[in-house]
Amino acid sequence: MALVLLFNIAALAVGFFALTTAMGVRDIKKSVKLKFGRNREHFRYSKEKLAKNFYRMYKYLYLQTSSGARAEDMLKNLYRVIDDSTIKKPFIQMSVIISHSNDVKTGLDYLRHVFKGEDGAMLVSILENVAISGLSNDAFLRLDHMLFQKYLAQLQRETGKIKKRYFFSVVCFVSAASSIIFLPLIDQMMRSANIIFN
Repeated sequence: MALVLLFNIAALAVGFFALTTAMGVRDIKKSVKLKFGRNREHFRYSKEKLAKNFYRMYKYLYLQTSSGARAEDMLKNLYRVIDDSTIKKPFIQMSVIISHSNDVKTGLDYLRHVFKGEDGAMLVSILENVAISGLSNDAFLRLDHMLFQKYLAQLQRETGKIKKRYFFSVVCFVSAASSIIFLPLIDQMMRSANIIFN
């Protein structure tokens, strides 16, 4: 009976280890990349996280533009609508640069240096357009529709990943629970068979 109990505990430990490993490996890889990426000359960012925050930033810019806020104030406070801390840090730095220099162009040049990808270039060019002339209503509606579709697609991808994680965790739990239930039964059946046939 002690052997069965040890086997059940080992099965639970293996199941728990497999579950935590599957869920945490991806996050660990990303944090290691970011930690070493910051020591290089340019900032590494996740395109998925930037795309996820695109829609919120542009919606904020449109609301601020339509209410008549100054471009300098909009860009200084843009970091407040960003969820992800790794994406938020360059925007906080841009806010500090704009606050100290009172020059929007210097802050946007910093962002251009930080976000070197295609999405980052698009972001900086739109921020420049907002700073110079603001967004027209038609341009924002087209941009809003496109960015909302990207945002929705990103959320659907994340939902699919979460569903896969939950499915894997349910499979691990069911296999561990079934081993806890059936191993003592099999052990008792084997002992009974030995008693009957011996």
